[in-house]
Amino acid sequence: MMQYAETLFFDHYRNQYFKVDVEISNGWVRLTDRENPSVRPQLFPLRDCTLRFIDHKYLLYFDKNHNSYLEVPDSNPLHEKLPGIMGIQPKSSRWRRKPAFIVMGILFFLVAVYILLAEVFPRAAIKFISVHSEIVMGDKLFNGLQEEIKIDRNASIILQNFADQLQLSKQYPIKVSVAVSDEVNAYALPGGHIVVNTAILKELQTPESLVALLSHESTHINRRHSLQNILSSMGSGFIVSLFTNTGGTAAKIIVGNADFLVHMNYSRKLEKQADEEGMQLMEKNKIDPKGMLQLMQKLKESNDDSSMKALSFLSSHPLTDERITDAERYSSTHPFTEQVTNELLNDYWKQLKYVLKSDD
Repeated sequence: MMQYAETLFFDHYRNQYFKVDVEISNGWVRLTDRENPSVRPQLFPLRDCTLRFIDHKYLLYFDKNHNSYLEVPDSNPLHEKLPGIMGIQPKSSRWRRKPAFIVMGILFFLVAVYILLAEVFPRAAIKFISVHSEIVMGDKLFNGLQEEIKIDRNASIILQNFADQLQLSKQYPIKVSVAVSDEVNAYALPGGHIVVNTAILKELQTPESLVALLSHESTHINRRHSLQNILSSMGSGFIVSLFTNTGGTAAKIIVGNADFLVHMNYSRKLEKQADEEGMQLMEKNKIDPKGMLQLMQKLKESNDDSSMKALSFLSSHPLTDERITDAERYSSTHPFTEQVTNELLNDYWKQLKYVLKSDD
């Protein structure tokens, strides 16, 4: 048995509200007039009652025409228990949980949109971008990047001559530039542009290690890794713009953000592919693929030097012991026997090192 005081009952016969005590027991609702306890209590079968939720309160109707009813506001203890008595889920509880469901729905929607734009969109969109369009895009990105970096023209000419001695791509014109920077870094743009900082060129000790660097970056271009990353960033950049209200298009975000282009990150899978296919590219150019191992070991050696800050090249191309081990394994399983000396390549290497030393 349950008894609750101060509940209102509307009696359509007398067309007014009364304060009543409510007892619900054994399938019956018993109402006792609080102001006139001597008045005979009214009994209603619970099975004939209908419950409605209106304006944050429950109305328990006692007849089919909804004339007489019990009014239970949310401040009344019966408000929480009445739905359970009637065998239905409390509407008030659903109402309170509704904001949580809305928030969860929004989060799921945003996650789905992010995956769509950052993962699905790049893979689908890249199929509709021709090589010519990618080259044009890369030229525009490089032109915008030149406003943020300083190009060493003399060193760039020599490095381009060095690269021209190699077959680095069958479909993209590989255009290399030397940027004056203390950051030990190199990076590729879509369509064929490779930017190599003076700091990393000064670190390299052999022309084979430079060939390895260019082959690695060229593989990113040939496999369209750079384009894929940019498309992914355009998708996620769109999501970010929704929250930051930047109002800029994704393209403006990418072209105007030189830091993104300089520190473009690749997944471990893409880096491994660039390493392996880069060494294959070296073999096709009759260059010892051990140059890739020399490149990695030199960068790791420099990075281990506590006097140097962390190499930016390693932040965008994480150098793990696994990658070094893979390079060692490749070199051991692909013994290089074609000892062909490329005099022009060596000459341009010496010229490049001389120019860089003269600029110090």
